[in-house]
Amino acid sequence: MRISWKWLSEMVDLGKLAGPQALADLLTSRGLEVESIEPQSRGLEKVITAQILEKSQHPQADRLSVCMVTIGSGEPVQIVCGAQNMKAGDKVALAQPGANLPNGLKIEVSKIRGVQSNGMLCSEEELKFAEISDGILILPADAGLGVPLANTLGKDDVILTLKLTANRGDCLSHWGIAREVAAALSVQPKRPDVKLLDFTKTSPVAIELKAGDAAPQFFGCLIEGVRIGPSPDWLVKRLEALGSRSINNVVDASNLLMLELGHPTHAYDADKIHGNLIGVRAAREGEELPLLDGQTATLNGTELVIYDGERAVGLAGVMGGGNSEVAASTTRVFLECAEFDPVRVRRAAFRHQRRTEAAIRFEKGIDPGALPYVTSRLAQLITSLGGGKVVGAGAAIQPVRREPAGRKIVVEPGFFESFLGMKVSSDKAESVLKGLDCSIQKGAREWTVTPPSYRLDIASREDLSEEIARSLGYDQIAETIPELSSAPTSVSSSPSLSRQVLTERAKDILMQSGLNETLNFAFTSKSWLSRFGMSSSATLLNPLSEEHEALVPSLIPGLVKNTLETWNRHFGSESPAIRLFEIRPAFRFNGDGEASIRALDELRTGVDERWRIAVALSGARFAGGLSNEQGQCDFYDLKAVMESLLTGLGVRGVRIQGLSSGRTHPDPDMQAFRELLHPGKSAEVLVGKDVAGYFGLLHPGKSRELKAQAPLWLAELSWDVLAQLARPATEARPFQRWSEFPPMERDFALLVSEEVTADKITQLALKAGKPLAKGARIFDIYRGSQVPQGMTSVAVRVIFYEESRSLQESETEAASARILEAWKKELGAELRS
Repeated sequence: MRISWKWLSEMVDLGKLAGPQALADLLTSRGLEVESIEPQSRGLEKVITAQILEKSQHPQADRLSVCMVTIGSGEPVQIVCGAQNMKAGDKVALAQPGANLPNGLKIEVSKIRGVQSNGMLCSEEELKFAEISDGILILPADAGLGVPLANTLGKDDVILTLKLTANRGDCLSHWGIAREVAAALSVQPKRPDVKLLDFTKTSPVAIELKAGDAAPQFFGCLIEGVRIGPSPDWLVKRLEALGSRSINNVVDASNLLMLELGHPTHAYDADKIHGNLIGVRAAREGEELPLLDGQTATLNGTELVIYDGERAVGLAGVMGGGNSEVAASTTRVFLECAEFDPVRVRRAAFRHQRRTEAAIRFEKGIDPGALPYVTSRLAQLITSLGGGKVVGAGAAIQPVRREPAGRKIVVEPGFFESFLGMKVSSDKAESVLKGLDCSIQKGAREWTVTPPSYRLDIASREDLSEEIARSLGYDQIAETIPELSSAPTSVSSSPSLSRQVLTERAKDILMQSGLNETLNFAFTSKSWLSRFGMSSSATLLNPLSEEHEALVPSLIPGLVKNTLETWNRHFGSESPAIRLFEIRPAFRFNGDGEASIRALDELRTGVDERWRIAVALSGARFAGGLSNEQGQCDFYDLKAVMESLLTGLGVRGVRIQGLSSGRTHPDPDMQAFRELLHPGKSAEVLVGKDVAGYFGLLHPGKSRELKAQAPLWLAELSWDVLAQLARPATEARPFQRWSEFPPMERDFALLVSEEVTADKITQLALKAGKPLAKGARIFDIYRGSQVPQGMTSVAVRVIFYEESRSLQESETEAASARILEAWKKELGAELRS
């Protein structure tokens, strides 16, 4: 939900708040999380209005112009410009030196082909107002000079994005948020004054309700003499700021009302309503309905539809019908404001894959008591924007809504304090509840509390307690240590606790390596998986959306999406450093083929959890250093992370080697990840002869397809395998002191086949040199004219020592001889002469 600071200020006095950040803190403290604060003027801070005084040809370039511009005061400013669509006298947008434009371009004083330019004249593309523009932005002739461009174009608002919980449908509007803020600040909210229409008379268009309690109310009114046309500039800007595009004045009025009051409405061309009749009924199986988006929906009989005298004209609560939409020729408009069953609206929206803004609000529940005001407000908006006159209004109301009894909650005032564990006096509780529009009838010992009609989530005394707690502040609840209901369980006796300790240990190791943990949903879309050659065998029967229709079979698609979003949202010219990891289960149906997730019994769903650990690296190696010293992440940075993880966990029996062309992974999704990697810059992690995972560079072809901004290094390992091989959770990493006796080193220059891996050389040295050989590493590789074709010269250093005594030269020589013999026998290696 996007909220405009300026619009909200019209509904509630925000003078007590220091600014948008203070508002965000206030809302978050009351359980309404604010995800982001977006000033519309971001990137426009040093962009002002100016006027071209003179335009002349650049002396050194045919396609450039030299413009002298004024900002209304001071000396004229010289600008070199490549566009040709402006002339002397035009008002333009001037980016001053020091400006950091929305497209990432930094403006400085510079010389262009020998002529100094003291800024830049901006195009809509450079200001991110449009994807493509043919020339610079020409401002209206009445625009002031030297004025911030954001003020001139009405982009001086701040937009707050809220992440609301499912129970707070009453806050899906500016009026809903205004009520919350007003309650917190102890002020009165203000909504537009509206003269209510008379709904007691017979509607000019007959209204019927044939869906029982699934459609308990329908209010409507007829407006004649409407002129359909474009909306005024203020309305277009307000809708665009909140993520909605302008269509025409009538449709925009309906959309504005939904954002204002939170109640979806719909406008019909009254001349397209056949039989002078409109109503709500259940759909007929197989019935077809043309929708506003140009598609035709085939109904299965479970949906609710709006119908006229001959056919269905709308999918109730989801989308209007294309056969009754308002067009440029429309002069008579019938307005619909109704209440529909949230469950049936939700099912229809998901079934037809149209989870519209209207459907979101209906499925969370609308205020059943607000329909008369909402209809009257919509009529007021339309007549003010498009003219016309209301010729009549009416309503159809089912008995369940004719005399709403309200939800009455009986509670003792002392319950709040005992339930919450905080001091709550009766006067304080009464003040909070009345501030939230609850009515209270006091008895001798008990209160009867009636929540407002728009708070459908308040149904018990515990709900009332929660309202008091969030209003007074959760930080007012005293910190107490709860009593144990049973004896603590030791890590050694609980496999789940042991696994949890190992998981936290792995997270600590990765964070010490400079990585940040990411937490993704367990759901994703099939289309996104297909881009990685993966598919999910576990899909949802009733997904939230297409983006959450299947359980993830791998963590890689999620990490790649995190990386792409970080790149796309980064405000700057340089790609940010990516350091991400995730430890969580991936999922696969344990039967044949694909299956929808369903409960087989209380514990089984037929889906297996396979825990994975995944890493993503990209960008500068030393992100905090100087630009020319940062370097870029490469294979060895990712290998170092993998080795740190394996060493820190105490994993033994694991080897890292280059990808083997003859080895495939039995898990199709792990194999799909392997095929995503560059074959020459990747490796596999082996446990015996089995592959525990892969890491390496995302293939350049896939990087181009995904529009990656930098090389992306990825890893995914089986956490189940690593956890089995890791040091037990109850054991700390043992301390190993330095030997008191000096080691002895021997360097060997070997000639080996190019197919021999470094791992084979070092492991064979340690095996053959037991017990004295304690370390082996390759410190140089040479390929050249002095080395036979197909061979490589490898320099190996082996370290020998004994912890309890000094070694004799003869012992080292004997161990070295055994190592040379093993290299020769197993690898066909020879000493270089």
